[in-house]
Amino acid sequence: MLTPRSRTQASALLLAFASALMLGASPAVVAQAAAPAAPRAASQFDPALTAVFERDYPTSEAHYQALKAAAGGGDRKTTANLPDWKGVWTHPFEKPPFFTFGEGTVSEPTLTPEYGKTTAQLTPEYQAKYEKKLADLRKGIEWDQLSACLPAGFPRWLTEPFLREFIVTPEQTWMITEQQSEVRRIYTDGRGHIPADEAYPLWEGDSIGFWKGDTLVIHTNNLKPGQYQRGQPDYSDKVSTVEMVRKVGPNAIEDRIVIYDPESLTKPYRAYFHYELVPDPPRINMWSCNENNNVVQTTAGGSDFVLPGEAGYKDPNTVGQAPAK
Repeated sequence: MLTPRSRTQASALLLAFASALMLGASPAVVAQAAAPAAPRAASQFDPALTAVFERDYPTSEAHYQALKAAAGGGDRKTTANLPDWKGVWTHPFEKPPFFTFGEGTVSEPTLTPEYGKTTAQLTPEYQAKYEKKLADLRKGIEWDQLSACLPAGFPRWLTEPFLREFIVTPEQTWMITEQQSEVRRIYTDGRGHIPADEAYPLWEGDSIGFWKGDTLVIHTNNLKPGQYQRGQPDYSDKVSTVEMVRKVGPNAIEDRIVIYDPESLTKPYRAYFHYELVPDPPRINMWSCNENNNVVQTTAGGSDFVLPGEAGYKDPNTVGQAPAK
């Protein structure tokens, strides 16, 4: 039996796997996610788009419109000329820190190995929130919405290491991750965003986009507030993003993102994410996290685990069965 202190020390690394092992994914999926990353292909994004993408703009909307202008309004796609993104992909674990968000993130020795010190340039309010989060983490106090079976949400969606699929059609692209069965729908049929008087914050936001060659450019707004990852800064419900997504090799897709948030950021925040093709992948199944979630929140606000034999333990081998009498 783990003591309260040993539980706290173990929780950070265990929580990195909780959504897989405790919330429904198979050990094979975890093993695949934890495997070393394959060599990455060199990026070949369109130079004209890249030049626009690398600039900062007053808003994400202005950034997206500048990209659309550089693309001449974008290309009309048919089923015959869409890029081939078939297969199952994963954002792999690499050497610590895991789950990093933002280029140049570095290990923080006083924290657990899976956390990196953020490179986001935060407003004073959100810098204070971040420092409080780090101080709590050093005390072993940590809580995550995933432990309550809530979605990761976007843009955190990008960091999750488990299996995903990309379903590409001329009118929409669906980006699906097995974790909590979260689906992003990017509309490429020419529609605009949801009108402001009808919009409200969503876990994955509202995404529209266009194609330029084999690059998908995406603008996302109407997002819920959240955090980039455990031990990383929060973002507000004013957050919005611009992405360029492209298959950069036969086994690699790259997602480049710029994040705008007038409440939490003093300048746009950039990151690159790579997804690698999984050979002979298992099927992606729907998870029902609540059925066998054994993560609970402590009175101090941290995380703990209900272990076999303890009151309230949910046996993953009897998921969906009536409790024994």
